[in-house]
Amino acid sequence: AISLLVSAFQRQNDVEQGARLGRKNMQVMDRLAKMQAHKRNSIAKIRASYGTNLLATKAADEFHSRRKRSSNVGSLSDVIRADRSEEVPLLTCNVLVGNAAGTCYVTHSHILFNTQLVPILGGSKIHLFSILAVQVTINAPSKSVLSPLPASISLTTAVFGGSGRKTNTREEVYNFIPSIGARRFAKFLEVLRDVALEDPNSLKFSEKGGLIYLPD
Repeated sequence: AISLLVSAFQRQNDVEQGARLGRKNMQVMDRLAKMQAHKRNSIAKIRASYGTNLLATKAADEFHSRRKRSSNVGSLSDVIRADRSEEVPLLTCNVLVGNAAGTCYVTHSHILFNTQLVPILGGSKIHLFSILAVQVTINAPSKSVLSPLPASISLTTAVFGGSGRKTNTREEVYNFIPSIGARRFAKFLEVLRDVALEDPNSLKFSEKGGLIYLPD
């Protein structure tokens, strides 16, 4: 009789433990979904600020003005729509490209680099890339004593074979050092990529404010 009682308590404990773990897992999923929704909504609000926010409107106009002077305007990497309100910069930071200083502008779908050719004499070179068309690789910091440099970022694209098919080989198309740090910059691009690829209907929230409403 005692063994039967112990077994019954053990089964009840296992059921309660499983239920608690299930509720905890759903709470974690709920928080993650809310974080992802917050990121997506923040990006959408900034994108929609063209025409209503002076700074956003000016930044978007300047972005499109530079885009027209990019070295790859009209190429496969240049898939910007004519509507400039879709391309409000979300991030602006300084970059070092080789020995040239410049500025990087990141919208929800593109990265634009504006680097100075000769700082004293003037002149600049502009490159434009689609976030979905490139992959980001973080390179280790330089260990040179004479020229120590922080971690850099390589942008790579797929190499197409003779038949026009993608191969497993990738080539570097750009290398730079962002002023905000390579890991932080790469993480920001990862968020933009996730938002661009996710299904807008994948995050469904209840009327009570959560993906899954759970009692305390």
